[in-house]
Amino acid sequence: MECNLHKASERLKEIRPDYAWDPSPFQEDADDRADAVRCIIDKRLSLADRTIILLYIDEPNYHNLGRLLGFSHMTARKEVLRIKRRILDIYNGKA
Repeated sequence: MECNLHKASERLKEIRPDYAWDPSPFQEDADDRADAVRCIIDKRLSLADRTIILLYIDEPNYHNLGRLLGFSHMTARKEVLRIKRRILDIYNGKA
């Protein structure tokens, strides 16, 4: 499998503003839970984990994610599930 880092990087640059955490209380979608998750993704995850989860959120398809990042769809699935567990642990105060 070929890793297309340039393509992944460009895609992340495109979608990043859509998922960035904005602490403004005047946000259109001011749901506290969604805001907390955005904050966790933006502030508490490593760059690699943030990249994987944002690319997955944008297009929730393990095959495409794996192809884009250069690993199998099963590895993509495993990584996404690991990151989701980490986000939940942080959200629930376990990490």
